[in-house]
Amino acid sequence: MAGYTTAMPTSFKGEVLQALHNFTLTTGNDFRIALGKASPTGTYDATTTNYTTLTGNSDELAASGGYSPGGFDFTAANNITPATSGTTAYLSWNTSPTWTSATFSTGGCIIYNNTNGTRAVYVGSFGGTEQVTSGTFTILLPTNNSSNAIIRLQ
Repeated sequence: MAGYTTAMPTSFKGEVLQALHNFTLTTGNDFRIALGKASPTGTYDATTTNYTTLTGNSDELAASGGYSPGGFDFTAANNITPATSGTTAYLSWNTSPTWTSATFSTGGCIIYNNTNGTRAVYVGSFGGTEQVTSGTFTILLPTNNSSNAIIRLQ
């Protein structure tokens, strides 16, 4: 069924073991978050491997209403070097993605590694349609700790 399911892509788990993603502060890869249409034609979940899946299905938001294809650029300066606590490794970014002067509807997102082949590292569902009209759209990232960070390996 078409839509978004919040998940860590299975391909990402294998790519971590191949050292294909570097989240280190200032020297790491460039990660981005792209927004998808409220009613996508494709299915985005743990099987999603790449940002190009979103664009290939024409499910990324169009360039208008404050959104540009490719999405929000975290840049390496916004990375947070991964940390550990107990048996969990975790990370998030130190800035929440924001689009100003925005007018659009979205249902989910994909975080991807723009430096290394646009590989997907996270798929997120907003649990329904999120809409903004002539305003600011912000995705509030969770607290960067072992219980809440957006990426956690347990």
